[in-house]
Amino acid sequence: MTRINRCLNLAWKTQFRKAKLPFSQPTLRFVTTKVSSPCGRWPAGAGGYYCSSNRMIYIGVFRDVLKNPYAPNHAQFMAHEYGHHVQQLMGVMNYYGQSIWRAGATTKLAFSRRLELQADCLGSAFLRQISADLPVEQEQWDSMVEWVSANGQKAWVKNDHGKGTSQAYWMERGFNSGSPSACNTWTAPSRTVS
Repeated sequence: MTRINRCLNLAWKTQFRKAKLPFSQPTLRFVTTKVSSPCGRWPAGAGGYYCSSNRMIYIGVFRDVLKNPYAPNHAQFMAHEYGHHVQQLMGVMNYYGQSIWRAGATTKLAFSRRLELQADCLGSAFLRQISADLPVEQEQWDSMVEWVSANGQKAWVKNDHGKGTSQAYWMERGFNSGSPSACNTWTAPSRTVS
């Protein structure tokens, strides 16, 4: 995870430089218990999370994680959480916060899905860029996407991260393109962000 984080720092620093935007790295914190942060309590069902208030990625090192040392899955997870940091730097998190401020429950969930699915896509675009170094072989990728399609929504009772099929769609979109430009969930049809 630390190695992936270093790669993420280099990759996103390059992307932000190309876009002539300021870049700063997030802080990475590994924890063995579900800690709180300035953003509140540990999200239910999450193996880790990003807190925009202190720009820190919290990664849980729990028994189930240690029992399943599947590198591409852990890399995707890390890249997804880093995607939230990218959203923070781009102003997407502010847009999200303003959009849900007085919204009803249905609208809040719809915006949450767009935010989370964009992070899936950004993470997958990164994985494509490093697929020769990790390595992420096509069979491994296909197996992971198939699992996410069937099981991705099971941890998220409220459907705030999207259905498994939507998660798989945005993962594939990011991985196939290898570019963050493929990840605009905010103007995508609602059927792709359900």
